[in-house]
Amino acid sequence: MDEKKGLCFRCEHRARFMETGSGPRCECQDREKAVYSCYMYMPVKPIITKRNDGDKRPQFSGYALSARSHYVRVAEGKLAMKKYKDGNALYWELKVIS
Repeated sequence: MDEKKGLCFRCEHRARFMETGSGPRCECQDREKAVYSCYMYMPVKPIITKRNDGDKRPQFSGYALSARSHYVRVAEGKLAMKKYKDGNALYWELKVIS
């Protein structure tokens, strides 16, 4: 399997390592490789972003047309699983805030 298509590049543990320098497993801390089989995989948590002040473009209107945005916080939610014929998908169910 192509290492660049492994789980690590899409995992919250790798994202945390890239931000903090700390990861739970040595594989989580290897910037150049990704495993294709892991017992700790967790999809990256979604984040809240906000359009930069003064940028009048729509926030999400496609490549090179969108406004620049910045990080606000991690969105609140819980990890959920959807079953498929050929496996399972983990995803974040976001908390609805009105």
